[in-house]
Amino acid sequence: MLKQLWLAVFLLVVVSGCSKKMSEEQLFAEAQKFEAKEDIDGALKIYEELNDRFPASATADSVLQKLGMIYLNKKGQFDQAAAAYERIVDKFPQSKYQPQSLFMVGYIYANHVKNFDKAKTYYNRFIEKYPEHELTASVQWELQHLGKDISDINIFESSATSAGKTDGAVPAQEKTKALREKD
Repeated sequence: MLKQLWLAVFLLVVVSGCSKKMSEEQLFAEAQKFEAKEDIDGALKIYEELNDRFPASATADSVLQKLGMIYLNKKGQFDQAAAAYERIVDKFPQSKYQPQSLFMVGYIYANHVKNFDKAKTYYNRFIEKYPEHELTASVQWELQHLGKDISDINIFESSATSAGKTDGAVPAQEKTKALREKD
């Protein structure tokens, strides 16, 4: 275990020293190697360097998306995750990550940061910009339940009502169908 820790530290030092000379493509590949080895801190460091050195590159939105995912899912650093997704929203309006990023910013503010005003702003922007997107039903659900504790929401009752049933028992397929038809 200690040997692996020293090896990881050594690799970080070597990569840090060499990374200034590495191209964008080489750095991205190196970050992906760290991710594959589940060295999240190493990957994060390189993705941050990519973001700093190449902020307007063709893969800058991918780098920000990776940063957002790592900060959210691996580090639990919600402010940093929201900031990464917000940069995609603000700097890359044509990015393929734009819809997901708008959703994620709203989701993080609603469910982790508990800033419901910001969550509502981003969710409404999403609906305005992507009224037919596959995430629209989720955004509408989030808006409808904004600020409520999940344990206080009877999801079966809501689904039964939307499906035209009243017994509260709704199979998952019918629930999904009802949500799609609600759009």
